[in-house]
Amino acid sequence: MTYRPEPKFDAYERSRGSWGFPAFASDFPNDPELATLVAAFAAGDYATVRTGAPELASKTKDDDVKRAAELLRARIEPDPTARVFFALTAALLVFLMTWWATHDGPQSHGPPPKPPPPTVEFVK
Repeated sequence: MTYRPEPKFDAYERSRGSWGFPAFASDFPNDPELATLVAAFAAGDYATVRTGAPELASKTKDDDVKRAAELLRARIEPDPTARVFFALTAALLVFLMTWWATHDGPQSHGPPPKPPPPTVEFVK
């Protein structure tokens, strides 16, 4: 009986079997550099994807690999709608703070007025 070592799985195959593997990457072409980027994406290493995907897209000759790398890079960008809502929220916050400071905010007219003296009643 001959001994056969168990095949070693690379990071891509390990991440493909995990629950965190991106579903959109299941149809990506079989390319070792792309597999490394997908494994980095699944592990949450977006800095590697941010730098590696454009490099891979620019140097590859395969159109499918290029599209896959561009899609992988696009998936780490924030949603444009979220950017608009963030800007609107910041503008609303500035407006409300300005309104509060000019209408109901702290008074800058000097010290507050003294309270009136207590009323004394004589009961017979």
